[in-house]
Amino acid sequence: MAIGLTFPLSKTTGSIGHFEVTPDILSAAREDLKSLIFTNWGERVNHYYMGCNLREFLFESMIKEELRSKIGERIVSQVETWLPFISVTSLFVNFTEDDSNIPENGIGLRIEFKFVSKQDLSSRLEIVVTQ
Repeated sequence: MAIGLTFPLSKTTGSIGHFEVTPDILSAAREDLKSLIFTNWGERVNHYYMGCNLREFLFESMIKEELRSKIGERIVSQVETWLPFISVTSLFVNFTEDDSNIPENGIGLRIEFKFVSKQDLSSRLEIVVTQ
């Protein structure tokens, strides 16, 4: 059963429809969270402040611990606002200095979350945000 669309949109090979879809609610929630993280302010019509707007942190020269804190607060507050059906249980923010697989001026994120109404459903999303 199809729950939502995968992003970026790609043509399906099945007969459900024209685009690839998520097969379950965990996959759909991961796609929603990924979409929220990669959205910058001003990209959504009538919802100017929707998204984490992480672009503003990519070239920031502040102390890394302070930057980690600001990024974490932004993500958690945006999830609470736009995805109230999930709860962030842990959030790890890494930079090039922490992990050589992260490109220079990139931000590595590992977010663990669970469903508010179904505490036994949890998942993890690992992504890298770059320019």
